[in-house]
Amino acid sequence: MSFYVGQDYNYLNAFIKVYADAIQKSQTRADMAIFAKQIDFILNSEIHPHHNFCNVAGVEYETLQHEPQAPGTYLYNEHMYRAARTGDLIDVVAAMTPCPWTYLEIANRFVKQGKNTDDNVFKPWIDFYADMEDDSDSILPQLFALIDREAEHYDQHHLDVVKEEFLKSCELEWEFWDQAYHQRSWHFVKPMKQYR
Repeated sequence: MSFYVGQDYNYLNAFIKVYADAIQKSQTRADMAIFAKQIDFILNSEIHPHHNFCNVAGVEYETLQHEPQAPGTYLYNEHMYRAARTGDLIDVVAAMTPCPWTYLEIANRFVKQGKNTDDNVFKPWIDFYADMEDDSDSILPQLFALIDREAEHYDQHHLDVVKEEFLKSCELEWEFWDQAYHQRSWHFVKPMKQYR
């Protein structure tokens, strides 16, 4: 779990920066507010599930905030950075949306399976993300509506690119979880260090 938290901390730092890029690409204050709210959510609320995992693992949260990026984290971050550097607002949002969407889906699956019981040490994590759907100001409907709205201004070729960005992020989400489960790191970093 500590491996996951260290990597997620890295990922969320990139997520904040890409949301800031989305603010720059926004044409309305309403859109800017969506991304500003998400930055605030990450900085001030999303630390709670991290603390839950750290408590279960018996490690201090602060000790995991300087972990180097593992390969999957690096690839996912670079995917989002590229969307922010080269794409329009729709590209950025398409690359960002799978993260909150998949977390909500995972948490809801656990709820449907009855795994959010008081004796489950992960109940706070499950409840935190499952509650996103009940929030009247939930981010997901806003992000999907923004994608739909922006899609009206693009041709089919660009929309195919947007779809690919979204699906790549879905794949990278899966890879991120798999990387954490297997605690996968760089294969050649340690051998390279001995020759320095």
